[in-house]
Amino acid sequence: MSTYQPGDKTPITACSQLTDLFTPGAPRPGRVGIELELLPVRPGGRLVEYGGPGGVEEMLARLAPPHEAIREGEHVTALLLKGGGMVGLEPGAQVEIASPPMDRLADLEAFLRESAEGLRRSALASGFELVPWGVAPMDGEEDLADVPKARYAILRDHLLATGSLGRRMMKLTASTQISLDYRDETELTSMIQAATRVIPYVLAFTSNAPVYRGRRTSWATQRPRIWRGTDPGRCGLPAFLFADRVTYRAAARWAASRQLILMVRDGVFLPGDGRTFAQWLEEPGDRGPVTVEDWNLHVSTLFPDLRLRSYLEVRVFDALPLPLVLAVAALLKGLLSDAGRRALERAGLPLRGRRELAKALVEAARHGPRWRPAEGPAPADAMNLLLRISADGLREGGEDPARLEPLRELAEGGQCPADRWRRERAKGWDGPTLGNA
Repeated sequence: MSTYQPGDKTPITACSQLTDLFTPGAPRPGRVGIELELLPVRPGGRLVEYGGPGGVEEMLARLAPPHEAIREGEHVTALLLKGGGMVGLEPGAQVEIASPPMDRLADLEAFLRESAEGLRRSALASGFELVPWGVAPMDGEEDLADVPKARYAILRDHLLATGSLGRRMMKLTASTQISLDYRDETELTSMIQAATRVIPYVLAFTSNAPVYRGRRTSWATQRPRIWRGTDPGRCGLPAFLFADRVTYRAAARWAASRQLILMVRDGVFLPGDGRTFAQWLEEPGDRGPVTVEDWNLHVSTLFPDLRLRSYLEVRVFDALPLPLVLAVAALLKGLLSDAGRRALERAGLPLRGRRELAKALVEAARHGPRWRPAEGPAPADAMNLLLRISADGLREGGEDPARLEPLRELAEGGQCPADRWRRERAKGWDGPTLGNA
């Protein structure tokens, strides 16, 4: 979630304050959170402007009250939802639904469906839809103005200097992000190792972005390629994730060694000067002491495929229809449970190194279910195995394995959402809707 809210102004004077961000406070095994980004589009798939009549801001303003509007200047840029959670905005006016962390998948589903329905009605009243597509299929990255948020203007300037595809990432992409609690470093290490075994296969069957600028591409989803052309220093797969033991200290060391992009002073966003966070700590200059708020804000500008924030966040999946979003959340909940992780270790799926995993993710994104791994089983065989393991993990946790059914249907058909785009686009099919693939 990229919505700024004032935080802890305590100066950082000890390394323990850096690791505190990654240390869970009151974790609960099996608790899951979801962030789902949606593209605002008019009939035919063109993106909708943030401002003006019929724009995304109008849609958000219509929902406050009962929800609380967050404003930057005169503009509505987010909603604090009455029942918890938030709706925020990405740079191209993508709308993000962020759930609170929840113990039960049924509660998570109820939250997402209620939030999505309210947004859907308001969007229709403004003449557009919110759709779950991984990349906008018709527009270029500079076709529409950025959302008027100060942090995005600073981020734009940074990304223009660090990679060739940063603007495309900011303006055109939308994702599904799944967060899960961990209890300590031992469990975190085990969960990361489990996640690295499975995410290429899940990506292959959920790829949902085969069209760019109105033309079919050779990719089932372009998002991993776009992210790898954004900023290599803060995206991708940090090396510390592949250590025999993943520690909060290593996570803090990696984050502190990344360039600081922005900070807030007296309510105003200010750009960094090219130095890392650690260098700012040593010499903050006339901006005063570096604070816990600065640290939290800095970590929110890091975009690795697996991110730590006192919970583990899996960030590699495209925006998806709600049935698939919930199926992916259920799959990961089952696989990363105690029983699921033990079964994965016995199953013999490859534990790839950093370079091998990066290559596997890109190849899965290009080919979808027809990806041919350099090691390990074929995607269909692997997914059937993962579904069985997850179902057992869900049952042990008191969850219904029937929630996996949308993924099971894709696996049985050897298909991903991008395949229907390719098959039916010529017949006038615009793409998946929020309710259905």
